[in-house]
Amino acid sequence: MIVVLVGQSALASFFKLCMLLIAFILILVASYYVTRWYAQSGFVRRQNHNMEIVDTLSMGPNRQICIVRIGQKYIAVSVCKDHIRFLTEVSGDEIEFEPKTETETRSFQEIFKEMAGRRFTSDDHKKEK
Repeated sequence: MIVVLVGQSALASFFKLCMLLIAFILILVASYYVTRWYAQSGFVRRQNHNMEIVDTLSMGPNRQICIVRIGQKYIAVSVCKDHIRFLTEVSGDEIEFEPKTETETRSFQEIFKEMAGRRFTSDDHKKEK
């Protein structure tokens, strides 16, 4: 049986595949370092202690009423798809605050180990022999 390669040789195809893999790896490495630089650069929105969205009420698709704290004042604004409008100023006495609960921060590795260690305990998921 005779196999005829039309166009490129096998060596040329292998060389192209290697070059594509190298280019792919370089793009991944570059994106990793650019992402790290971007996160440390300050372009990322940092938490501001002077402004905070205290509460939000959805009024429909793309429509919300938000209570925003700016400094020591609280204002109500309506947020729509194309614009934000000032509604009224609200005194701090009129707002009921829920106590803030501290969220537990765990690393991805801890969460992954926990999820990987779980087993199905339901009878529906057990295989019958």
